[in-house]
Amino acid sequence: MSRGNHGAAPAAASTTSRPTARTVAAWVATCLAAFAALAGWSIASPAGSSPDDDYHLASIWCAQGIDPDRCGEMEGMPDHRLLPYLASGAGICYGGDFAASAACQEQFTLKGPQTGIDHGNWGGAYPPYFYATMSLFVGPDVGPAVAVMRMVNSLIAVALVAGLAALLPRRRRPLAAVPLVLMSVPLLVAVLASTNPSSWAILGAATLWPALYVAYEEEGWRRNALAAFAVLAAFIGSGSRADGCLFVLMSVALVVILRVRHLRRAPVVTAAAAISFALAAAIFLSSGHASALTDGFGYTRIELTTTQLFLINLSSLPTLWLGMFGSGPLGNIGWFDTPFPPMVPMLGIAVWFGVLLQGWRRMFPAKLVGLALIGAALFVHPMYLLMQSHVLVGEGVQPRYVLPILLIFTGLSLLGTRDTTLRLTPVAYWAIVAALGLTHAVSLHIQIRRYVTGLDVSKIIFGDDLEWWWSSAPDATLVWLAASLGFTWVVAAALRQGLEGRDRPHGSAPAGSGADRSSERQPHSV
Repeated sequence: MSRGNHGAAPAAASTTSRPTARTVAAWVATCLAAFAALAGWSIASPAGSSPDDDYHLASIWCAQGIDPDRCGEMEGMPDHRLLPYLASGAGICYGGDFAASAACQEQFTLKGPQTGIDHGNWGGAYPPYFYATMSLFVGPDVGPAVAVMRMVNSLIAVALVAGLAALLPRRRRPLAAVPLVLMSVPLLVAVLASTNPSSWAILGAATLWPALYVAYEEEGWRRNALAAFAVLAAFIGSGSRADGCLFVLMSVALVVILRVRHLRRAPVVTAAAAISFALAAAIFLSSGHASALTDGFGYTRIELTTTQLFLINLSSLPTLWLGMFGSGPLGNIGWFDTPFPPMVPMLGIAVWFGVLLQGWRRMFPAKLVGLALIGAALFVHPMYLLMQSHVLVGEGVQPRYVLPILLIFTGLSLLGTRDTTLRLTPVAYWAIVAALGLTHAVSLHIQIRRYVTGLDVSKIIFGDDLEWWWSSAPDATLVWLAASLGFTWVVAAALRQGLEGRDRPHGSAPAGSGADRSSERQPHSV
């Protein structure tokens, strides 16, 4: 049987085409816009405002061991450390009251280690790699050092996603950024621009499986580059938290199941999958926090029967999923003390679910199996942790712990046999860009307002009445506008390839037709 040129042409074009100067300029502009958006979130809140920052900042300051200038030793108390006040968690004076600004931190002027604490990663509960990386930017002044760490974390996120998008062939490129864009507001973007290791867990889950999955259908340098990238993504995901290791193991297992008939045809990719799996397993087994899977989180056990607890938690699971979009009490960010108006979750969920419905219209065996497996994980993973700890939804398990699984589910929903299912009319395209741009602008405005004056003040422009702001940062209003415009640019760029009819040669077959299925390689088997 002869090979039709219409089936092989897309793959050949993806490996031989050269980017034009205009394409490179647009690429650079999009990366800068993404960094501007994350940088805005990086300085929108003071040190200690990220979830569990009392633990994570202490772990960063002590990641390089005992040091009299950053992490002092307490005589006779080996489990305690001396830390600067703002790095110890004691400076989170605004926590729990959304009307309180961060001005209360200005009274803490001492910079040396003088506050004794007993919580941190010196016991090996978490993998050390995230904390060790962030510790390279520890400085004598805690606030500016935290801001730099957040910027570095934002840069890592942009570099990793942009790197994956550059390596993916054009027909698969939406898998790199679109799932992240659809689910960014408000939780995901706030975590990526923070000092919380969940940021690396999210990045690992979002980038590992597309790299491995697409590598099996590529050849030459692109296949090898995607395989190497997958190992890097596996390290980043595993180096974050114990559950980050689980998400890496889940991603590798998912791709192996979906590509089982192609494992021997691409030994380099299969070797990369094996290395990623072994790396995640080794880090997980060496992490003390892995005991949460068997011993629970250590919270006070609620007095309910197992059946009662199971039914209540099962009926409340959507609270975890929807909390990622800012819905309900679990949708508040920071220390669950920054709420958002209903418009934010309403627009975010509408856009996300609308794109998912479109993706589900095109099914094939591998996609159906993948959605079933990850859909089951959305139930099993949080339910197991809740039942093991014998607590209710909202205690121990937070939306950010489930966010990586939902990101994988979103990416799989966009998967096509040889491309993606993203097909948008111009009206739908601009409606999505406007909706996501608006939700981001509102969310970031609330995040800034929460800390500069408290949410008991409602003004659009951040004027001279600010109670707190960084001494060396640009004007708060300028930061808000620049970050909002940057995010809107990224949404428009990420979704632009899904515009119907864009760059389609005259007379070519539409997606899902025989031309889509006639390629000499058939990667969609199970």
